[in-house]
Amino acid sequence: MKLSNIKSPEKRARYAAKVRKRIGARFKSPVRTVPVFITGIQRSGTTMLMNTFHLHEATEVFDEEPNSRVFIDYRIRSDEILDQSIRNSRYPFACYKIISDSHILNEFLQRYPESFVIWAYRSCTDNADSQLKKFPHATDAIRRVCDGRPGGGWFAEGCSEQTKQTLRALDTREFSDFDFACLVWWARNVLYFEGGHDQQTNVRLLSYENTARDPATIMEAVQAWVGMPISREAGRFVHARSVAKKDLPTLHPSVAALCQPLEAQLNDKAATQW
Repeated sequence: MKLSNIKSPEKRARYAAKVRKRIGARFKSPVRTVPVFITGIQRSGTTMLMNTFHLHEATEVFDEEPNSRVFIDYRIRSDEILDQSIRNSRYPFACYKIISDSHILNEFLQRYPESFVIWAYRSCTDNADSQLKKFPHATDAIRRVCDGRPGGGWFAEGCSEQTKQTLRALDTREFSDFDFACLVWWARNVLYFEGGHDQQTNVRLLSYENTARDPATIMEAVQAWVGMPISREAGRFVHARSVAKKDLPTLHPSVAALCQPLEAQLNDKAATQW
């Protein structure tokens, strides 16, 4: 544990949970382990969700750490390694954050039909603001897609032909970095509907805003849906300080025309699932 993290009660609790689970696994018998995949887009509460699962006694959590035995460059190393991690787990649930693999989610669902998927999403503009503050090159990949240039890594790989055509048809000359960040939000969240996940009963949307405002109720609902024992302690560090930021830039009309209807669709669908 880094010395800089000692002052944080949340980070101390998460570190203690990791150590306790690592030691405890040595004395546990094999169990049937169900995969739980957390996906969506960065800065939408996926880490918040993973942290609550760290604090739940029934889970083993696999983060996207650089030295992870399951991930490399934020993507699953291989089906075989994922299989092995599930097979070797001594906990009823194994949780994975597969943001960079969200465009191939159906491959995971076909391989693990018993799995559960939580698709975390957040207000488009709050997400864009958080992206730009966290990642220095947050809009590089989508600019390449919009311009029809090569590169773009897993982001470009995840754009369907329809999405690419939509993005390339935009006149981006007056777009701000904020507009491009909102387009990142649109391109990754439109995958939820493009992949038919709105029709799959083992995939549910989870609103960052709703979770942050009422973590006890929402996390208990998530745990009940997945089949975990209810743990009120798991969500004790969730807070609403990042919800509904003010004074954000105004979206270019053509960006708003894409993002606002999609956000309404996500909210409407999420409301029917919980």
